[in-house]
Amino acid sequence: MSAATSLTEQNRAVVLGMFEAASRSDVEGVFSFLSDDVTVIEPQFMPFGKVYHGKEGFLELAQHLPNYFTLSSITVHYTLADGDRVAACVSMADITGEPTRFIEQFTVKDGKIIENRMFYNNAGSLVNQPKVV
Repeated sequence: MSAATSLTEQNRAVVLGMFEAASRSDVEGVFSFLSDDVTVIEPQFMPFGKVYHGKEGFLELAQHLPNYFTLSSITVHYTLADGDRVAACVSMADITGEPTRFIEQFTVKDGKIIENRMFYNNAGSLVNQPKVV
């Protein structure tokens, strides 16, 4: 990125880079965009819903997700960014093939994601799944 790139655009690039690495199942690549003390907040109504702390927590969540989603189907429809906040409108097929759409809100500091909070518009069949955490 050039020095002239705004902080907002730098932070958007961090989030898009993380999604690109995730779509390739590149765990090391994903981790390169996360702070060591990242916090991921999944809503309690999801089977894997809880607050995850650190890269270890992120990995714990990532190990649950293939039980519910076809990870290769992840699509980022658009992003909105303002300063240290980036929101991404994302969809992914659940394991039944039903589309699940959600917003991921990120906070980025010093080029690393420090928080990721999920907002589900349509959690589909996932809401009825038993809790795993």
